[in-house]
Amino acid sequence: MKKNKKLDPFKTPVLLTQKAYKRIVGYAIRYASDDINSDKWREVYGILIGSIENKSKVIVKDAIPMVVGDRAGVKYENKQYVDMAQIDATVFERSIQDDKTDFIIGWFHTHPGFGFFYSPIDCMTQLGYQIPNPYAVGLIFDHCEKKSDSHFLGVAGLRLKDPELGISSAYNLIELNYEFEKEEMVEKVEKVIKNVNKNIEKVIKEIEYIKEVLRKKALAQLQRNYGLILVPKKEIIVTDDEELADDLHLYVWDPDFFKKSYRIPKFREKIENTIGAAYDELDQLSEKNDKEQFEKRKEKLKKKIQNMLKTPNEWYDKLMNDLSNRIEKIFPFYDNLDTNERKVIEYLEERSSEYCTILDELNERSELNLIIN
Repeated sequence: MKKNKKLDPFKTPVLLTQKAYKRIVGYAIRYASDDINSDKWREVYGILIGSIENKSKVIVKDAIPMVVGDRAGVKYENKQYVDMAQIDATVFERSIQDDKTDFIIGWFHTHPGFGFFYSPIDCMTQLGYQIPNPYAVGLIFDHCEKKSDSHFLGVAGLRLKDPELGISSAYNLIELNYEFEKEEMVEKVEKVIKNVNKNIEKVIKEIEYIKEVLRKKALAQLQRNYGLILVPKKEIIVTDDEELADDLHLYVWDPDFFKKSYRIPKFREKIENTIGAAYDELDQLSEKNDKEQFEKRKEKLKKKIQNMLKTPNEWYDKLMNDLSNRIEKIFPFYDNLDTNERKVIEYLEERSSEYCTILDELNERSELNLIIN
């Protein structure tokens, strides 16, 4: 029985799926299209997710927008590097769960009106992918080439021929195949283009609202007036033991420990002390075995604590309702957002979730679930 002949990684063909193509184009046309003056065109950059099949074919299954640059170049910031690491970890975890072999298979960027080539900086970027993975591919999209005889989809794949030579290596176009017929791929993406062009300005306004109103005002005021999230003291060096205990602030209140490493919000300290004092008082009453006095005092203390928590619960619910409504409008276009835009949403979701975890735990403790045996 003959074994499949292993192809030279440089010559290994690439299959571009509809999903990946749609995301590349959907992001690219936000910054360069026939509807935008050419002097305002800007390049965009993103990463490709896919797999290598039997060392004979690379499948590009998804494309994730990362950052927009200027007319002829894109610069990564720390935020993009962090986002890329998180995406890499997420793809790896999902691959294990789904028994797949997907990973970051390459990158894409746009050359609006410039065609398909690698600049020295592009070669450096390609090296970063191709040195650890000889099959890595770089895709370039140029909307000016769409529906042309040579590049009907406006996209081309490139690899470095001799990556060991560094940026001195020559590059060449590689065989690029498609999930569906070219005409069908283009027809489907045209619907995406129309939808993005029609709605993207509204989507960006929703993201700006989340950033400027919900994050900088609503959440900031909630934390300022009814602060629950501990704020790290940056000048404090945290020991290994303290790192292991770090997440305990969600469940166990130890002010002496936390004052070493955190600034404790006044409201958090007040509500924790009030709950702690209530439990201590009820413990003392339970020892006297006076059930009537115990229940009477318990209800009074419970009402006091729950009144303290009433406004933060109301403010939090209002914040989350507003956020949910905004995200509902953004979600259909989430695939066309880049790192900076996604991070606005993710940050607020993470911070509000942290606040909610503490608030829920306080709400539960406010029930004062003690009984006399």
